[in-house]
Parts: sequence; structure tokens; C-alpha cells
Amino acid sequence: MLKKTLLAAVALGLAATAVQANDISGYATYSVGHGIASKPKAAKEVQSFYKEFGGSTTTDRASAGHKIVVGLNVHPYIALEAQYTNLGKTNYKGSFADNDGAGNSIGFSDKLNLKTSGFGGNVVGKYPIQDFTVFAKAGYHLMRTKGTFKENGAVSFAGFSDSFSNSNSKTVSKWAPSVGIGAAYDMTPELSVVAEYERYQGLANKKVNIDGDKLSFKHNVDFTSVGLRYTF
Repeated sequence: MLKKTLLAAVALGLAATAVQANDISGYATYSVGHGIASKPKAAKEVQSFYKEFGGSTTTDRASAGHKIVVGLNVHPYIALEAQYTNLGKTNYKGSFADNDGAGNSIGFSDKLNLKTSGFGGNVVGKYPIQDFTVFAKAGYHLMRTKGTFKENGAVSFAGFSDSFSNSNSKTVSKWAPSVGIGAAYDMTPELSVVAEYERYQGLANKKVNIDGDKLSFKHNVDFTSVGLRYTF
């Protein structure tokens, strides 16, 4: 009788473990974040030109962004995710102006801005610790970067004046890897707060032709975010 009871307990325990191991659940997360981009070669070249002529440059590598994630818990320690990510916009500018005080002046500027967003997926390894879950992830994403290059200039000399303005846009769609770490805190069984750090590597890794010049928009983005997750 004791042996039968023990065998039944073991069988029930193994069955419960099997059900738990195959207990698939899902979640959806919306996060807002702050990205810091590395400076692409195209921006470095533009700003270097203006510095050589004694001009000024401005750089804004930080941008607000957001992302939407839908995940599937396929194992207590593994999840698969699909996501849309918007990394926001960065701006780089160079300008030069000179005035001789007698009504003669010259000024010109170049500005480059980059907008990046796209879809991708992640494999997530996670480890629950009471109400917390720490995790690490690796992903691959098809990211679309739109680069807009604007030129402006004006000259006034001996009663003659002229000005010009020109704008060109190019879009680069390339697959890019990402890695990340983070933690989630369960406020309720369904609702959690999630904080993450991710790096998107080698975005827009392709040269584009603008007015006969080959420009590289390649850059990385470090993205820190916080969001709410609903588990279902």
C-alpha cells in the first residue's frame, strides 16, 4: 500500500512538472525610452568641414523613443518576442557665417537628421526571484533609417544678394542585431513594471548617394526604457 502511494505521488509530481514545463503564456509590453546614438561618419565629415573653416557645429545624439513587444513564455526560463521599435531622431549641424560690417555677408549651413524604426524578434533568457524577474535577450531587427540632408546658404556683396536651399532624403533598410538586459517587478499576477537596457548595433550599415557623394549613416543606439507589461 505504501509503495502504491509513493508511486502515485511520484507520478502526480512528474505530471505536474510536465504541465508546468509546457504551460505557455503570453504578454504584451509598451515602453518609452531614451536613446543615445553614436555619430555616423556622414555627420563627422560634415562637421569636420565646418570646423576647418572656423564655423560652429551642434550635435543632438539623444532622442525619445518607444517600443511595443508581444511575448510568448515557452518555458519557465525562456521567452520569444516580436517587437516594433522606434528609436526617435538625431540631429547634426554645421554652420558658418561672416559679416564685414559694411553690408557684405556670407553664411551657409548643412544639417543631417536620422530617424530609425523597425520590426524584429528576440530570444529571452529569464530567471524569476520572488516578485522580480531578471532577464537577458538577443535579437535581430529589420530597421529602417531615413536620413535627411539639408543645405542652406546666403551671400550679400556690393548690392548683390542670393540664397539657396536644398534637401535630400535617403532611406536605408538593413537587418541589425541587438542585445539587452533588464528586470521586471510583478505588481499583480497580470501587471508588471519593466526596465531595460538595449544596444542596437550597426544600424543603416550601407552607404548612400547624395548629390554625387557617398555618405555612411551607419551608427549604434543605446536604448534605455521603462514600461508596463500585461501577462495573459
